[in-house]
Parts: sequence; structure tokens; C-alpha cells
Amino acid sequence: MSNEIVAKRYANALFELATEQNLVETVEHDLQVVKKEYVGNLELNKFIQHPGVTKESKKSVLNDTFASISETVLNLVCLLVDRGRVSIIPNLVTEYVKIANETRNIADATVYSVTAMSSKELDKIGALFASKLGKNSIRLKNEIDPSLIGGYKVRVGNRIFDGSLKNKLVRIERELIAK
Repeated sequence: MSNEIVAKRYANALFELATEQNLVETVEHDLQVVKKEYVGNLELNKFIQHPGVTKESKKSVLNDTFASISETVLNLVCLLVDRGRVSIIPNLVTEYVKIANETRNIADATVYSVTAMSSKELDKIGALFASKLGKNSIRLKNEIDPSLIGGYKVRVGNRIFDGSLKNKLVRIERELIAK
């Protein structure tokens, strides 16, 4: 089975458990911590992936590294070590966040702009797109893209709303060429 399918199954099971324990947001936060450390710490990643290191040694290091996270997430990480599935952590986190967001009717979006946007501007954009998409709220991340010239572009899932000056100029250019 592919990592995505396996990750989805683990994410579904974890979400059910987190829902029963009323820990959905805590688990989401802890999973993000684990993912960040797993992806960002090459030494830890190599250690966990190394076939010559015993599972008990791996779990001991993980218990020390992630002492501050919830027992639910720590148990999951140890289970993944036992089953040789640690490599699915990034996919599992992505799937868990998708499930949690769907349940809470929240969307994640990226706003591309020429300069950094204030939190007030992001809140306005978030409210506008939340109502437009029928969501309770939208969590926005701002990324800088100087090629836009002006305005902004919003990506929500696989949908793009482009209100940039670059896009408007491209449209005008197409219209002029077509005539």
C-alpha cells in the first residue's frame, strides 16, 4: 500500500481517538511539532530510519525528544516505529489536518502578495473568502511573491483566486492580441 493510503488510515483512527478524548486541537498541534522535528532534524530522521538501531533505542530517543507532547501522539509515534512506518509522519499530519478542518468547516489558504500583509488585512481577506466559500473560517498564511506587481492571489486547496495586477495585465494582453 502507498504511504498516502496508510497515512490516511492512521489519521482517521487518530482523529476518532482524539475526538473521543476531546483532544482534536491538542493532537493537531502536537502532530505539527512532530512533523517539524522529523522533517527539520536530519540527525533525528537518519537515526529513526536507520535499520541497525533497535526499536527500543528509537522509542527512547523519541520519548526524550517529544516529552512535552500528548501521550496520544507519543504513543502513535512509538507505534509507527514498531511497525516500521515512521516515514508516513508528514503524510499522516497532512491527512489529520484535512480531516480536522473538514469536521470544523475550516479551510487553509495561502495569500500571495508583493509585500507582507498585516494581520488586519489577512483577517479581512479571511472573512471575505470564508463567506464566499461557505466556511466557518479560513486560516491564512502569507507568502511574498514580487512577480505579482500588485494586488494579491489566494490559493484555497486547488482553487486560485487571482486579483493580482500581473494577472490583469496578462488578461489585457490576451484581449489585445485576440483583436
